Amino acid sequence: MSDDGFSASQLRQRYHKGGSLDDSQLSASQLRARHGIPSNSAEFSTGRGGDSNVAIIASVAIVALVGLLVFLFSK
Repeated sequence: MSDDGFSASQLRQRYHKGGSLDDSQLSASQLRARHGIPSNSAEFSTGRGGDSNVAIIASVAIVALVGLLVFLFSK
C-alpha cells in the first residue's frame, strides 16, 4: 500500500471518512486519522511522555504506608 505517488487530495479521497478503501485495508495510523482519534504514542521528545512522576510518587507513598503499618502492628 504505497501512497508516495498520490497527491494530497487523492489520499484524502482514499483514507478519510467516505473514502474508497475499507477500514480493513488501512493501517492503524490511517484508521486513527479517518475517525479523528489522536495517536496513542507518548511524546517523549517534549517531556510530555506520560505521568511517570505521578507513578513514582504513588509508589513511594504506598511503600511508606506499608512500612508504617508494619511498624504499628509489630509492637
